[in-house]
Amino acid sequence: MARRQNYRNERDKFYIITNGEATEDNYFRLLKAYRSIYDVEIEFQNHDPLALVNYARKYTQDANQVWCVFDVDNSHKENKLIPALTQAEKFGIKIAYSNVAFEVWLISHFQKCASPLNTKDHQKILNEYLAKKGFKGSYEKSDKEMLKRLFIPFYTQAISNAKIVYQTYIKEHTAQYGPTSRYCIWDWNSSTTVFKLVEALNLQKK
Repeated sequence: MARRQNYRNERDKFYIITNGEATEDNYFRLLKAYRSIYDVEIEFQNHDPLALVNYARKYTQDANQVWCVFDVDNSHKENKLIPALTQAEKFGIKIAYSNVAFEVWLISHFQKCASPLNTKDHQKILNEYLAKKGFKGSYEKSDKEMLKRLFIPFYTQAISNAKIVYQTYIKEHTAQYGPTSRYCIWDWNSSTTVFKLVEALNLQKK
């Protein structure tokens, strides 16, 4: 009986493996305050997307879900992205990507990213938002207090905004290439699937 209980506890594990040491790691640790129905473990690994997925494979046997979180940035040009997606699909690992960076997900907390943006655009938009909220200082990746006050409480809005942008890309891609072709996420600037991860956590919002 005890062995069965231990197995059930292991299957409640929800792993988030990210290669973002500052913003991503801090964000998900702060989000845990909303309490998931799962036992959430967050781990940082300084790997490219393919190595990150291969690292995450060790958790798949006993976990309920395993997610890898990474940015698209240059990974497609470096031939790391498509192999990572292929490996993830093969081993049942879920992907939460952001193109080009995790800041797309942060911006989604207050507006849709409806046009292509680069990292300078991200910084400008986030700084403007922080100024409107009366936050003293500019956007800093490692600022936990900023994340806690001005982003985490609005994660449901981020889900809605990011989902709209992602589904628009899906619709346009399907119309052009058909429903069976691989999605070209490396071309989908300002899209993110972090909303899928956050939805999967099944958080108990305060």
